Amino acid sequence: MKIRIFGLMMAMLAVSALFLTGCKDDEPKTTKVHGTITIDNADLWETWQDSGVVEVTIFPAFSLDPLAGWGEIPDGTFGPGSLGGTFAVGAPYNSQNPIVLEYKAGQTEYDYEIEVEPGTYSALAIGFRHNGITNPSLKTATLGCHWGNEETVSHGVVIRVQAGPQVITPFDYPAPSTITIKAEEHLELNFKADFGFVEQWYQ
Repeated sequence: MKIRIFGLMMAMLAVSALFLTGCKDDEPKTTKVHGTITIDNADLWETWQDSGVVEVTIFPAFSLDPLAGWGEIPDGTFGPGSLGGTFAVGAPYNSQNPIVLEYKAGQTEYDYEIEVEPGTYSALAIGFRHNGITNPSLKTATLGCHWGNEETVSHGVVIRVQAGPQVITPFDYPAPSTITIKAEEHLELNFKADFGFVEQWYQ
């Protein structure tokens, strides 16, 4: 009798193990971009935290038709005489659910994690969105972007403006790196940012 009971218990354990294994295999696999952002001049954030929010966003693949993502814009794209540059021309992929970072005194490194679909993305960036500015072209100051160099900050934009007969480039930074992520991949992307850029962008 003891042998039969022992055998029955072992059989039940084996079935339970198979059931649990099956459930684990059925769990959805996610695709994520994650990492750490190191912020220079993070102490300035304290004086700006009531003026807006800091968001981490990822942009879809770049396209001029239809406009989407972040990339190099040719002269004339927005009409005769309009100047091109490098910047975002569409909303972030996660614009409906951006990663919002909270200020913590003395902290310079912030972790982020964004769940995405497999595919290609044109930019990963951190920006300060000013509550008092309505112009969508000026509302967000890009504090930094992932551009392939973890030790140096790039704001990812090239902005050209007409100043009388001359064209000047007040902002000229390396473009963000294009990101390709496979299904179920957890891609680590670390980069630097500089909160001090708000003082240049909103001047």
